[in-house]
Amino acid sequence: MYFKYWGLRERPFQNIADVRFAYLSEQHREGLARLLYLVEEQKLGGTLVGPYGVGKSMIIELLAENVRGKIGERYLQFDAPLTGALSLAKQIVAHLGHTETVYDISGALEALQNHFTETNGGVAHLVLVIDEAQMLRASSDYEFLHLLCNMRMRRRDGSLGAPAITLLLVGHQDLVQHLAAEQSLAQRLQLFWRLEPLNARQCIEYVQHRVRASGGDIWIFDEGALAAVHEATQGVPRLINNICDTALLIGCAMHAPRITADIMRQAIAETQSPLLPPTVSPPGVPV
Repeated sequence: MYFKYWGLRERPFQNIADVRFAYLSEQHREGLARLLYLVEEQKLGGTLVGPYGVGKSMIIELLAENVRGKIGERYLQFDAPLTGALSLAKQIVAHLGHTETVYDISGALEALQNHFTETNGGVAHLVLVIDEAQMLRASSDYEFLHLLCNMRMRRRDGSLGAPAITLLLVGHQDLVQHLAAEQSLAQRLQLFWRLEPLNARQCIEYVQHRVRASGGDIWIFDEGALAAVHEATQGVPRLINNICDTALLIGCAMHAPRITADIMRQAIAETQSPLLPPTVSPPGVPV
């Protein structure tokens, strides 16, 4: 197996959100810090968007690691359901321990309001993350999320306190256009953060960071190879992972001492899917 040939403990370029391999560029670090601020201050919510494959899943995995286990906080994460708001509502209610059957949105909202307005002071603030949120299309989906943002915790004296839920919507940049048509919700989301692909320097740091995290020599990939992978991927981490993984396999088969630009170009040719354009479109101007 190639990772032994290269002196690695494990494969460094798997496309999973494993925080051991998390590379935080300036924009990733700042985005995570702002999401943590929303949670710690119990704000109503925010939005994290970006092209496919730029690291949104890793950011929310790091967020989850920071939030889980904290006293007074509860973290729930769901993919946006294709069947709409009722399906999402049922999932939330069930995960909060409600055992009675919920038949409609009104019933779900009543169950949630009862949960958050218990007067014993022991109910945790909920961090609710909806991934792939660009798949929410119906106005009823956004109306449900709007109503969730209106929920408040109840203090021990019975008065209403801080928001019960911090809602974080994560998705492709198409989500921006959907939210633009749903101002009642959009105005409640304090943060908008957009992740962009990595620049050339960050691409080098990303590849070397993942190799180092796997126990390998950071110069397995020479400078020409690193330049070639950035040019081919325009800095999208998911595509970088695919190509670098293939390059390590090819280099192992060739008994190469390093991954050169020629090996990287072969990996690029073998990895390009007929379903993808030859290269990723250049990143746009940050919003």
